[in-house]
Amino acid sequence: MAARRLRKHVWAALGYLSLGLGLLGAVTPLLPTTVFILLAAACFTRSHPQLEQRLLQHPVFGRVILDWRQHRGMRRSAKRVALGSMLLSFGISIALCAQQPYLQAMLALLWLSLSAWILHLPTLPAGQLPPAIATSQCALRKLGTPSEEYQDGHS
Repeated sequence: MAARRLRKHVWAALGYLSLGLGLLGAVTPLLPTTVFILLAAACFTRSHPQLEQRLLQHPVFGRVILDWRQHRGMRRSAKRVALGSMLLSFGISIALCAQQPYLQAMLALLWLSLSAWILHLPTLPAGQLPPAIATSQCALRKLGTPSEEYQDGHS
């Protein structure tokens, strides 16, 4: 019982940390947003399903999370935003490192690698709306995590 509660608190702490980093990434160059929001949703799945549901219902992040969970892909508009913001933030960072060519090369390589990964992901049709995930139907909850963990304090 105590170990289960500790695990729940660790998942919650990781979820809040990931959410904070994701929000910080929205305004900070080189710090990603979407990856941390996806991680926060996964952590909240194991700790606070209500917080997971709030992320799933968010007008921007909810659709991105559902697209990733159900299709392991992104919509064309999300790819454009991701690639455009990466181009802007990496471009600024590379320009600011004008006196450090090795750092510029490393940043350029990182930008190209991340861009290639985003481009290789399946592009979901704009009209395809994934079905909503009910709290009890989340696939992550079914992956080897006993359902009674979610009953602690959520009744």
